[in-house]
Amino acid sequence: MLEELKNSNKVVGLKQVRRSVEEGTAKKVFLAEDVAPDIYDKIVDLCKANNVEIEFADSMKQLGNACKIDVSAAVAAIIL
Repeated sequence: MLEELKNSNKVVGLKQVRRSVEEGTAKKVFLAEDVAPDIYDKIVDLCKANNVEIEFADSMKQLGNACKIDVSAAVAAIIL
């Protein structure tokens, strides 16, 4: 699942992912299951409203590693 993210064009972080979903450039969103509940709900609702597939990562640390960054990541998206 996360291997797909490692080798794709992507954006990382809440603001960038939100923008890419709203603009229609996000193909798939990856969301860490241990994010704050308000962020979790916002991303899930946004993706459902824009028909963007969501995949879940076990943790923010795991998602950060998959994005090849040195910090944890709450959310990331594969973009066109």
